[in-house]
Amino acid sequence: MFPVLFSLGRIQIYSYGLMVALALLLGIIWVGLAAQQRKIATFNQITDFAIYVIVGGLVFAKLLYVICEFETYKREPLAIFSGSAGSFFGAVIGGVLLGVYYTKKAQISTWNLADVIALYIPLGHMIGRVGCLLSGCCYGVETDLAWAMRCSSADDLLRHPTQIYEMIGNLLLFIVLWISGRRVEERKERYFPGFIFWLYVGLYSFLRIIIEAFRDSQILAFGWLRTTQVFSLLVAVVVFLYIGYRLKKKLGNERCASSTIHS
Repeated sequence: MFPVLFSLGRIQIYSYGLMVALALLLGIIWVGLAAQQRKIATFNQITDFAIYVIVGGLVFAKLLYVICEFETYKREPLAIFSGSAGSFFGAVIGGVLLGVYYTKKAQISTWNLADVIALYIPLGHMIGRVGCLLSGCCYGVETDLAWAMRCSSADDLLRHPTQIYEMIGNLLLFIVLWISGRRVEERKERYFPGFIFWLYVGLYSFLRIIIEAFRDSQILAFGWLRTTQVFSLLVAVVVFLYIGYRLKKKLGNERCASSTIHS
């Protein structure tokens, strides 16, 4: 494992932090160009938006991770200031809160921008998981499968490389969102602003349910279920019910409009 890639004097460059920074930089470029092309926002506005999202994401990522791993940080409180780990869900929550605040402030269409951002989150997440693999966090349980790896900074045991599992899952998720986005562009009247964003949230929640089954986590909720799995399942159910409701409502409005025209 390479939790620290190199040092600049007393400053240590963490692999996880560097990969997250790279993901954010590429994300700003991808989203900025796409948003500008679709006339949703200027590139400068996306840059300002990113600052709000980054601050909210970093703070909440560390906060939620500390809460989930409270016993560890209670023993080593100074580890809170380490850049080696964070919660993805925490980053999403913090980023969304401050991001929405900025869109309201700058009068940008929140949901249209959210659809563009959601498309590129899986790519950024893949890069972030490279950082997890290098730093040896978010690893899986022990296994004797042929593709088992020594992917934990805590020991040299052969484990499920859940970091790689999630990279593959996010690549598939990106492909699904890309195809869905094309379909939305072709038939906008059948969808609603924010559809791609909520589709991402729902599909990623299902992905986490699968990944968590192989991750080495002691935080159990009900029997063998992990807390993250229960949370992800609840999120997925609520999100897909909401998507179904919005699509049904959109279809109903479309039929009413069609009936009015013909009458």
